[in-house]
Amino acid sequence: MKLLLVLDNLSSSCGANVGIVYELAKTWMERGHEVFCLTREDKYHEIDQQKAGALHMVWSFRVTEDDILNTVTKSDTWIHLSAAGKAVYELTHPIFLQKMIDKKFFESSEIRNEYKKQIEKLFKKKTFDAVIAVTEPFYIADALASANIDADKYVIMMDPYTNNPSTTNRTRNKKLAKEQRVFESARNVFTLDFVGNDMDYLSEKLLGKRVNFCVPKVQKYKLVRNTNSATEKNVSETTNVYNNIDEDSNNDTSLTSSANIDFVYVGQLYEDIRNPELMLKIFSRLPDNYILHLYGGGCEQIVDKYKEILGDRLVIHGWVSSEESAIAQQNAHILINMNNSIKNMLPSKLIEYINTGKPILNICQIQDCPSLPYVQKYPMAVNVMPGDRTSSMETTEINEAKLDAMAQEVKSFAEKYQGKMVEHDVIENLYSDCISENVADMMLKCLKD
Repeated sequence: MKLLLVLDNLSSSCGANVGIVYELAKTWMERGHEVFCLTREDKYHEIDQQKAGALHMVWSFRVTEDDILNTVTKSDTWIHLSAAGKAVYELTHPIFLQKMIDKKFFESSEIRNEYKKQIEKLFKKKTFDAVIAVTEPFYIADALASANIDADKYVIMMDPYTNNPSTTNRTRNKKLAKEQRVFESARNVFTLDFVGNDMDYLSEKLLGKRVNFCVPKVQKYKLVRNTNSATEKNVSETTNVYNNIDEDSNNDTSLTSSANIDFVYVGQLYEDIRNPELMLKIFSRLPDNYILHLYGGGCEQIVDKYKEILGDRLVIHGWVSSEESAIAQQNAHILINMNNSIKNMLPSKLIEYINTGKPILNICQIQDCPSLPYVQKYPMAVNVMPGDRTSSMETTEINEAKLDAMAQEVKSFAEKYQGKMVEHDVIENLYSDCISENVADMMLKCLKD
């Protein structure tokens, strides 16, 4: 089959959605299919030549709107302007203001229309068996839905759209109309499970096109043969060998009063949906040899406040490369997954954590957290969550006794599991529906049927 992916970008800093689909595409090519790509680029999102070289062909285009907006909004001057300063700039630059209004209120119609134009232009030169639009942003799927082409249309949807908690009642009906149009035009819409399970606002007919899948980030470990002996072992690409959990064994790296225990969090923090204050309050109640490492950014004011409280026990690394992030995860004693306060959004980093085999502290902010079905299968995880909150709109304060109980739970978990790991073939068995190759094959079957 000849498959055309329509992506937001294919840069070295492409988001999680593109990264996931890129891994799926590699499996499709291993199965003998041709994978092509149509994407846009600007000076902040230039094509990653290594990624492009792995595909059969990549076509790119530029959009004036991107250059006008990015030149301003990605500059240090704009980032540090006050709200009043930004308003003055917008009012004195009418073209920029027009583009901002288009992006905010009309969801970048210029880019959507350009995607539609480029898809139709490409089909005049080439033929494809199927076209797959990858959201987010959703206007890519909307552009494919309206494109006049002769091929089966598919969508891979990993973020909520109509049911995005940030959607106001004013715009909900407009978004719903677009989402319905996308579903009507598509042969199938592949949805991440926690996104697809939250679509009861669609008709039964349209829901029949939905195909749920789990976050495909568990990597298979290759079987390596030792040429000097008859032994075989499962190892990762970085040659980390994973051992069975032994509950009764004496662990050489068990806790002592002097040994530091490194907790690692990797990712972006947000004051509204992924606020770190609960994590930091719990940590301030843990022993002095518990060290918290933060890789990433966001919520600087909150983090700085707790830096004064925790001192050297809080290590702020900032943004690092994906390679450094992987090393940090491998060196951690315990990994921290900080969830969103939204029931249909999940940090994909959780599956990377599971893949390491390390103990996981899973901090939930709501009772119906989408991480729970994933974490509950994991042999070494503890879930910590506040009260009975079921939405991000609730702001129930957690009392001191509850925080102390949470801290004690984390301490007991660390004492039991620090230094232990889950054998990787156990992970592959428990999370077979999260193995990238398995998800890729499931989608491929739908494309062929």
